[in-house]
Parts: sequence; structure tokens; C-alpha cells
Amino acid sequence: MGEETVKTETIQAVDRALQILETIGRVNSMSLAELNREIKVNKASLSRLVYTLVQNGYLAKNEKSGEFSLTLKTYEVGLNAVQNLDKLSLIKSTLVDLNSRCGRIAQFYVEDNNQLLCLQSIGKEASVGHRSPLYSTSAGKALLSAYSNGEIIEKWDKMNIQSLTENTLTDLQLFLQDIGLTRQRGYALDREENEYHVFCVGAVVMDFSNRPIGAISIS
Repeated sequence: MGEETVKTETIQAVDRALQILETIGRVNSMSLAELNREIKVNKASLSRLVYTLVQNGYLAKNEKSGEFSLTLKTYEVGLNAVQNLDKLSLIKSTLVDLNSRCGRIAQFYVEDNNQLLCLQSIGKEASVGHRSPLYSTSAGKALLSAYSNGEIIEKWDKMNIQSLTENTLTDLQLFLQDIGLTRQRGYALDREENEYHVFCVGAVVMDFSNRPIGAISIS
């Protein structure tokens, strides 16, 4: 087996175990039957994978309902990644200040796999962990404005671009024009592009090397 094969080969059981965690995490709790409808694997294998995750502390079973849910151990693993972000405590204090001054929801996002991932939210705690598109949100457009147009085009080609409202920019050239305006004024606008009746303003957060590490939005 060559070195390149070792680098790219995946282990099916690990892939499925991670899929189980992600699937349950999206809906809080699921039974084996519900999981089986979402994950196409035979019931015996699925059961072994689920109970392996239970034994290792990543899932817990509700004996009354028979449903499985994520444990705090999964939170601890994710928290280790969050704690590696520079100045996260400073960002939180900024969100608190914005919420206090504006009376609006203030949130901090990072880019993850060509999507936005909400890491902190003041005024709407349920948003933490929520994913949103880059192309239709103020935070996403603020982040993208820090990249070159060539880099944006590469990311655009990997996104599932679709009209979420009648205001969503799905034409690449029109989107790049909007990014140009974002660069000029220093902040991005979401004019009901991601969701009707929701207007947002977003600004990119840069690190010491002038690379984007995230974006703050108020809505």
C-alpha cells in the first residue's frame, strides 16, 4: 500500500460513527429506528456503532423513550477547538456591548467548510452551533470580502447556491459587485437575502496577520 493510499483511505466504521453523531446533533435525540431511516446501514451494524458511542461516553440513552442524545463529552471535544481561537473572550465582550447599545441580536461566526458556524450569540442563545450560508448573510459576505475575487470564485463553485428569498444574490457577477461595495464601506449588508423580515449588518474580524478569523453581525 503506497503512501498516497494511506493518506486518502477512510475507515467506513469511523465515517458512520461520525455521521451518527452529526445526525443526532441536528435534532437533539433519535431512536435507532429513526437513525436507521437517516443512515443507510443495516440495523445490526448501526446498533453496534451506537452502543460503542454510548460505552465511550459520546451518546446517552433515555431508557423511557429509547432515544439517544449527545452527551457533554461531545461538547468538551468541540470546546477544545473553540478555545484555540484567539481573543474569543474579547469578542464576547464586544457582542455584549453591541447588544446593550443596539438592543439587537449580536453574533460571532467562523467559516467552516464553506459555511458559517455560529460560535457565540448574545440575545439568541439557541443560535450557537447553527450553520448558515456564506453568500446570503451579512457575516458571510463580510468574511468573503477579505478574500480576493479569485478566492471567492473558488469558494462559490463549492457552495450550493440557491435563492432563499427573492433578494438572494445568485448571480456571481452581481455578488462580486456587492462584495466590492462591502469592501468600500467596511461592512456587509443582508437585506432579507437569507430570510424574510430579517436585516443584518456584518463586519469581518481579522487576526494579527490580516487574515479573516470570523465575522460579527447584528440583526
